[in-house]
Amino acid sequence: MKKIIIPIILSGFLFSSCEKEIDPVSTVVAVSFPTIILNGDQIISQGVGTGAYVDPGATGIDDLTGAQTSLTPVLNTVDLTTPGFYAVKFTTKNSNGFITNLTRLVLVTPVDPTIDISGTYHRTTNTTDITVTKKGTGLYTTNNIGGVAGAPEYVFDVYFGQVSDTVIQIPPQPNPLGGDVSASGGTLNLNTPVTYSYIVKGSGFGTARRTFVKQ
Repeated sequence: MKKIIIPIILSGFLFSSCEKEIDPVSTVVAVSFPTIILNGDQIISQGVGTGAYVDPGATGIDDLTGAQTSLTPVLNTVDLTTPGFYAVKFTTKNSNGFITNLTRLVLVTPVDPTIDISGTYHRTTNTTDITVTKKGTGLYTTNNIGGVAGAPEYVFDVYFGQVSDTVIQIPPQPNPLGGDVSASGGTLNLNTPVTYSYIVKGSGFGTARRTFVKQ
């Protein structure tokens, strides 16, 4: 009996060891990303106050199916008691799992809503027209952050905000010249003529303090 049993066992082993493994089937998909549309502007201002900041929200759109989803922030750093710029982040993904993120900046400011420093400015070292435009309480854009003369590639909008009657901040924002652009040491003088100054941080700019005078 032993001579018969042993070959049968070995035969069973060989059959089981030769069974073919079936790999999971993978699907190749094109890389594409959904869209996030903010309710309101990407940079907004809010007065100093108490309680929690409530964001206007956003909508996520699946670029593959067209489905729309109401989004709430996945990150909200806003502190209404402390002036400054804060980030509110949204995220969404499409039906293939590709993710898009978008951040809104919120300026918390204590300044009087009636203050308006918009107008035409000149850098103290040249007479190039620089346009400052009010976008909200204490919130402005400048179309030439560096006050650079004769170089159209330096003319692009950058937001800055009043965090007090004498201090302005310019948070990091996209720089068409490469990377981000921001500024440090921002000061403001509301006396006539209004002046402001700062040191630009970003590709294509030097380290000099730049001062601008309202015309």
